[in-house]
Order: sequence, then C-alpha cells, then structure tokens
Amino acid sequence: MFDPVRIADDACVEGHLDADPVHQLLLTLGQRSTTGRLTVADAAGDNHMFFMNGRPVGVLLAERVHPLGQLLLELGRCDAAMFLKAQHLIAEGGRLPGQVFKELGVLDDHTLKDALAVQARRKAEHFCRLSSRPFTFCKGLTYLNGFTSTPLDSHGVVFLAVRQQTDEELREAVLESARHEQVRLVDPGLAVVDPERLPANLGLPALPAAYGFGPPEERFLARLLVGWESVADLAETGTLPRDEMAVLLRYLDFIGRLQRRPMEPPPTVLGEPTFEPREPQSLDDMAIVELGEPGLPPAVVPAIVPTLLPDGPTPLVAPPPWSSSPPPPSVARPAVERASAPPPPDREAAGLRPRPPSAKIAPPAPLDGSDAVTAPRRLARRPATPSLTGEVFSSTLPAPVGAANPALSEPTPLTLPPEPPPEEDVAAPVVRKKKVKRSEPLPSEVSAVMVSETRREKTMIAALPSIVIEDD
Repeated sequence: MFDPVRIADDACVEGHLDADPVHQLLLTLGQRSTTGRLTVADAAGDNHMFFMNGRPVGVLLAERVHPLGQLLLELGRCDAAMFLKAQHLIAEGGRLPGQVFKELGVLDDHTLKDALAVQARRKAEHFCRLSSRPFTFCKGLTYLNGFTSTPLDSHGVVFLAVRQQTDEELREAVLESARHEQVRLVDPGLAVVDPERLPANLGLPALPAAYGFGPPEERFLARLLVGWESVADLAETGTLPRDEMAVLLRYLDFIGRLQRRPMEPPPTVLGEPTFEPREPQSLDDMAIVELGEPGLPPAVVPAIVPTLLPDGPTPLVAPPPWSSSPPPPSVARPAVERASAPPPPDREAAGLRPRPPSAKIAPPAPLDGSDAVTAPRRLARRPATPSLTGEVFSSTLPAPVGAANPALSEPTPLTLPPEPPPEEDVAAPVVRKKKVKRSEPLPSEVSAVMVSETRREKTMIAALPSIVIEDD
C-alpha cells in the first residue's frame, strides 16, 4: 500500500499500478498534501506529474501532444493562415507559443490562461490513462523542475483518473450491480439539505467547474443531494447518458460520498383482502375436502376466511361418515322435519295430469338373500358416473345457510322430461308448372325475320329474292 508519509525527503520509492491504481495514488497524494514527482514510464519514455502540497501543478509527457497552436485551431480561436504564420515565428526565433499568439492578437492574458488550463487538462487525461506498469515517486522540492507550471484542481484530476480507468465493460458492471439499489449524495459539511437553497458545490469536494461539469451534471447531482433515487430510474429518466452516469456514481462511491441501500418494496395498498388461515374453533370452521383419489376418505381442514371481510354466518357442514359424533342440531333438524312431513297428495285426486310412465324410475330392490342371483346383474347395469345428487358433489359443494345437508338425506330419484310423440312423415307437396301455348306467333322487330308458332324451335326465314325474266 502506497503511503507518502513513510517516504523520507529527497527519497524515491517504486511501485506498480496494478496494486495502486492512478486514481488511488492521486487521492492519497492529495489527502497527505505531499510535494514531489510521480513518474510512469511507457514505450515513448518517462511521463511526469508534479505535485505541490498535494495539488498537481504540471504535466510533462514523453511525446509532444496537444500543442498550443493545434489546440487553438481545434477550439476555433484561429484559422489555418494564422496558425501557419505563428508556427514560422516560433520555429525561427525559438520563442514561446503563448507570446507569439499574444503578439498576433489571437490571445490575451485571460484567454491564454484558459487555453493553458485546457492544455494541462488534456495532458493530465493522457497521463491518467496509463495502467498496468511500474511507477516511481520522488518526494521533495528538488524534483520540481523542467516543466511549465499550470496548476490543476486535485479533485478534478482524481475524477479524470476514474474516468480514464473505467472502460465500457466496467461502466455496465457498475450500473448492473446497483440496478436494485437506491443512492444518495451526502455532504459531510451539510447537516440539512434545503431543496430551495442548494449549496454551490452540490455536495462535491470542489465546485462543479473544477470538474468541467455543465447543467446536466448539476441537475443530476441536485437530484442525488435532495433525496434517495433509484439507479434504474436515473438510468431511464436521468439527465446524463448511461456511461457518464456510471463514471460519476463510481467517483462518488470512491471518495466516500455516496450512500447505497436496497430498493424499498412498493407500499401495500390498504383495503386489499389478505387471506390467512386461522385455527378451527368449532365444527362451523371445518370443511370437508375431497382428496381426489379413489378409496381415500375426505379430509377435514380448517376453512380459509378473509381477515378483512365482515364475519358472517358460516354454513354448517356435517361431520364425515366415519366420525362417531352426532351432527349438529341445526344440520339434523331439516332432515327430521322432512322425514315427518306428510306425503304429497295424489296427482289424480288433485285433478292434475299423471306423470308419463316413461319418466318414472323405479327404485332398486333391496339386496337380500332372495335376490342374491340377480344382484350382480343389477349392479352391473348401474352407471359408473355419479349423478348430480350423489355423494361426490354433496361433499364438495357447500350447502346454503339453513338448508339440509344432502349427504344426510336419501338421494332423490332423477325425473326425466317426457319424450315428444313421434310425428308422421308427410311428403312435401310438388308444385308443377303449367305449359302455356300461344295461338299467335310473336311479332318480330327485325324486318324479313319470321318466328314459328312454337317456342321449342325457332326458324330463321330470310326473304326470297325476286327473279325477273325478260323476253328477248
């Protein structure tokens, strides 16, 4: 672990960027306020970054990249003719590019300062892109020489390092790992956040301008500073693209200003009935359920009652056939009353039409010793499918309140409706057409054409030519 405090003045230590990434080195040097030079070698040579009290003050690269003239040409500050003229003056006199562009009227003191800051920022991006190679850090003022001083913000350089070290695959991994989480930006120096009066730094260690942020980044930070935000919602409705949002979230998490928590479940809507089983208190709370396999008796399970529904009268169900306990009085009473009721009056005595013989079904005779021979045949003629008044449906369907249980009463014979009398086959009448004869021939509209009297045959008769015989 790299620790600049343990390094003596005017001493150098070596390390590797795989163990200590660039953004970790920059953050540690800034927190320890260390002065010295960080050197990382590549194929072109040594690349140096200089620090004064933990703040980057200059970058010196092995290859010449982002010269001032080319940068002004990219920014649109000068045209091609002015660029070529400045390059000739710089090459002939060996003068500084900034002085030459100031003499040509392209830059002034303020614009030159801004251009040099952009140039130093791009050089820092190139330096922070280096990875997986050894580095050397030399501590002390002795090593601050041979460069043009262009101070940079240490927090902005750390953000550049995080961006350069986060490739596309890592950005998608950051969003995927936090997809089911909520995040919030925490400012240690701000106890209460007022949405109407947000701080200028928006919860960052420095002003947003030090990072190069614009209005989209500021709106994104304001949402995180006000309250908890879902990462999935930020990816869909946020003001930043997915890759930029992943970089910013990783930077905030790296500096310890991002709080994370699992996403809260949606609130339960009041008034929705929730079904919970309750312990049976009496026979009214029991229900007979068919197991669905032949030969197995029904099972008695507690009834499931909605907890939010009003408690109403529960239909009483008779105990199973194998139970030795008698049925409740409210269940057995209707069967007793039906058994003691007088028989129905005779239909013929009452003046009603008697039932047709075909609709009556005689009840089967009891199986005693005298009918032992014909009993198997009668059992074979019985249908295998249960009737609508059988025991299967009586045990499955609940009986209405106050009604007798069909399972305790005798099955009612099924009455079929009378069949309609057969109708005699009547032949359909045949309609014959009459033939109409015309007494007169039809008139013809065409001259020299005659039509015969009958309609079956038409004869075209042309006019005969007249023959004139002249006498010699």
